[in-house]
Amino acid sequence: MSKTTRIDPGAAGQTCGYQIAYGMPWNEYCAEPKAHGKYFCVEHDRIVLHEDGPVRPHGAAKGR
Repeated sequence: MSKTTRIDPGAAGQTCGYQIAYGMPWNEYCAEPKAHGKYFCVEHDRIVLHEDGPVRPHGAAKGR
């Protein structure tokens, strides 16, 4: 299981930020670093690619 945080890290940073839980009782986000050249960590990049195809989140930075 990846590291998580209850604070949205924002798309412009170097933290994955994939939303894992929605409310009830709080939101939870992935706190792993973004994969090099990707918008999410390795695990969540694969999930998003499989479920939604290639995406480019608005205002998001790629991992360094």
